[in-house]
Amino acid sequence: MVRIEAAGSYMQRVFAVDIGTRSVIGLTGYYEDGSLIIEHGEVEYHKDRVMIDGQIHDIEGVTESIKVIKEKLETKCGQRLTDVAIAAAGRSLITGRAELEQEIDHNKPIEKHIVDALESECLNLIYNQLLEQSQDIKDYFCIGHTVVHYYINDAMMLSLIGHRGRTIKVDLIATFLPRTVVESLYASVSNIGLNVSYLTLEPIAAIEAAVPANMRLLNIALVDIGAGTSDIAITKDGTVVAYAMTSTAGDEVTEAIAQAYLLDFDSAEALKCKLNQGAEQHTFTDIIGLQHTVASEEILDTIQEVIELIAKNIADNILERNNKAPSAVFLTGGGSKLPRLSQAIASYLQLPVGRVATRDLATIPKMTIRHFEMNGPEVMTPIGILIKAAAHLGKDFVEVTVNGDRVKLINTKALQVIDALMLIGFNPQQLIARAGQSMEITINGRTRTIFGEPGQPGEICVNNQLASISTPIKLHDDITITPAIPGKPKELTVGQLFDMNAGFYWNEQWVQTTQSVTINGTPAADDRLITADDSVTVLQLVTLTDVYRHFNIPPTVRVLVNGLAMEMQYRIQPRDSITVEREVAGEDEDEVEVKDEVKAVVKDEVKAVVAITAVNEQSPAVVPEEQHQPQSPTEPFIHITYNGGPLSLPYREGFTFIHLFDYIDFDRTQVHGSLRMTLNGEPAAYYEKIQDGDAVIIEWTAKRET
Repeated sequence: MVRIEAAGSYMQRVFAVDIGTRSVIGLTGYYEDGSLIIEHGEVEYHKDRVMIDGQIHDIEGVTESIKVIKEKLETKCGQRLTDVAIAAAGRSLITGRAELEQEIDHNKPIEKHIVDALESECLNLIYNQLLEQSQDIKDYFCIGHTVVHYYINDAMMLSLIGHRGRTIKVDLIATFLPRTVVESLYASVSNIGLNVSYLTLEPIAAIEAAVPANMRLLNIALVDIGAGTSDIAITKDGTVVAYAMTSTAGDEVTEAIAQAYLLDFDSAEALKCKLNQGAEQHTFTDIIGLQHTVASEEILDTIQEVIELIAKNIADNILERNNKAPSAVFLTGGGSKLPRLSQAIASYLQLPVGRVATRDLATIPKMTIRHFEMNGPEVMTPIGILIKAAAHLGKDFVEVTVNGDRVKLINTKALQVIDALMLIGFNPQQLIARAGQSMEITINGRTRTIFGEPGQPGEICVNNQLASISTPIKLHDDITITPAIPGKPKELTVGQLFDMNAGFYWNEQWVQTTQSVTINGTPAADDRLITADDSVTVLQLVTLTDVYRHFNIPPTVRVLVNGLAMEMQYRIQPRDSITVEREVAGEDEDEVEVKDEVKAVVKDEVKAVVAITAVNEQSPAVVPEEQHQPQSPTEPFIHITYNGGPLSLPYREGFTFIHLFDYIDFDRTQVHGSLRMTLNGEPAAYYEKIQDGDAVIIEWTAKRET
């Protein structure tokens, strides 16, 4: 953009180029007092067939045509042109459409960042939907998106910002083009030192010029017919609701003429242009050297089949996207001047002939042309590019680097890292750490899931600072993306599953909590690895009841834990001191003798346990004094209720909902409504802590009907 002074005020000159299959049209212009001024214009025809069906095949050849345009306009403007606005034809265009609804805090007004996040998530949803249909989408750029409608509490709104509500929803169309199409456009202008300041789709540009905003309440189909492609955009209810493309266009007519009259491509193209200009008859020489004089109607009769094919393909695409014939069809582009074409389109759509009309400069309000003679439908797209670029001054393109590669984003909103990821086809799921493969075993008849090792989360850095997908980005930011590393399967030994050093003091003798472990009926050593489907039987002294049973203590005998009487359900803690009560007030001598005998029997049993443990080479039953340290729980798990069923999770300090997603089968990337998370019946956030015994619910709630 170049800043110029006119009539005492400053304006920005826009340099717009329409790179067509047959020619390049360049314009300079600006807005003055609300009116569009077309300052200068130039047309340059390609010297060779450098483009086919809207795709650049010879980048240097296209660059040469643009260079001629640039130099001529620089001479006329008296200034160097450094930035250019361009448009991409809908060659191999892929579109996706989706709705996304979110619950919000109804007590706060909606801010722009909330709307941006909603649109970004919807774009991500569209990308994932297209990815499920075909992996080819990875080779496409997101060229732009159009918001069809916003909703607050199911009521349609033009804008969400500043309003309050419980739910917001966006209905959005995203457009994707192959990388080769976009990259060849960039290369053709960057080769001569031009920076792309604005990029749009050709049908978006054409509709900007041909269908003013006040007409878009009507159901109108705009068809931009060039040499290589026919690009389609459909409006309804005040917005663009669909895009489409067909590769049958003007070149098909040229090729049909060449075959019918034995002409080279350039001669056939020249004859087609004369047909479009309304000449009644034409004289030409074929490749053999024979001269022919043929009436226009005869030539049109000869190529009628091709005209019908182009019209049918256009009509079929309109009907497919619109589900019915539109109220009217507007035609732009040089191919729209072909005689009989508009009538054929009207016939296939079953519309009155007058409802299919060609649009030219006379239909554009508030526009002044100073030094440009062309005024046909072929200049509607370059003027539309200029209009769109001028309207987006200051919010055109942002160039960043992603893992060392330069990426340009259309700056239509507050850009975030997610926008760059979408453009390069990086799936944000690749940032989520996945736990290693889990396995199921049974412990004393109960199924237990052993989860794999946690994965290493992916990492995003912006300018060497840790960031997230929602981190704002700006011009020249350096983004580094490191994908997540999946976890490995858990390697767990018997000694890790059951703490073999944990124990307690029984009448001053050290006793292990875990007495014995067998796996699949065979005694297991501490270093025995646990494998999937193992059947584990473990004998543990967990409660006082277990102690009474193990040592055959009569229920009439009372024991003390750390000097205190406890309930039989008491869970023994590491290094508890449990003793048989020696004397009780009111006991007679016979009762004391009985307890002394029990004491002696118990002492003998403890010695037996120590001996058996030593023979089996388990952890020492009598722990040396230096090992008498507090032990971790015998089962390093958090036991919760998840969606109504039991779930055991590996213990970790500060366990939160975000950690829980590593251990459950719940895909947050496939949206099925609104995400609902509760903790013990109350709404929960991602960083809410989860503790043993908590009840957790995570589910999608049904989307509201619209």
